[in-house]
Amino acid sequence: MDPAYKLSIGGHVFDGRDDQYLPATAAQLDQFPGLTVTVHDTILGVDGVAMRFTEHGASVRDDGRVAAWRGITVFRLAGERLSHGWAEEDYFARKRQLKSGLPDAVAAPALAPWDQPVLPPDPATEAIVRDWLPGMLRAAAVEPVLVDGPDFAALVEIDTLTISHMFTAGPRAAAHVESHGRYAGGFVDIDRALVGEPVILRLAAIIDVADGTVSRAQVSGDRLGLHRHLLALQRERKG
Repeated sequence: MDPAYKLSIGGHVFDGRDDQYLPATAAQLDQFPGLTVTVHDTILGVDGVAMRFTEHGASVRDDGRVAAWRGITVFRLAGERLSHGWAEEDYFARKRQLKSGLPDAVAAPALAPWDQPVLPPDPATEAIVRDWLPGMLRAAAVEPVLVDGPDFAALVEIDTLTISHMFTAGPRAAAHVESHGRYAGGFVDIDRALVGEPVILRLAAIIDVADGTVSRAQVSGDRLGLHRHLLALQRERKG
């Protein structure tokens, strides 16, 4: 990890490995002393690395209640070091579990996830994925990386999509995007009067291409950040 490493997550940037990233990581370990990361999928490329994972542990702030929350991180490489990560984790699901005391299951780990070949970028894969991304939430190939609650298509109608970072490795791609659009009404505790409000939903994806089309897309998103934004709007309008 480069000393200048940055982590972008949920609209926040931890700028600097030692100054901001490591203290934030230590704070999470203070809350979850036995925190475990189970890796389910990886992409190893010349230009970047990506992984789908589940973090799980018992929270000392919540009477030892256990939670398991899923996510995807996309890393840019500078030589042999990680220089910038873009992550989206399902803290919305973590909040539910810590409140209920009912943890979600953890899926099976990938076999030897860090021992696969490192693949070069592929311009054809990149072109296919870039063309596919604007309509991604309605695509049949999408597998939302979440448990329970509204999926991403139920939360936002995308008007425009900005790619924060993307890389390809052979027939696979990883991307982090910001989807700008209108709230679609998926949260049960948010007033329906807010449907149509401008919102941003940040997403991270691991994407597979086969036979000239996207065959699978594992997608994680910041549901909690969107929910908090809408709750703040709701409270503001109710005075």
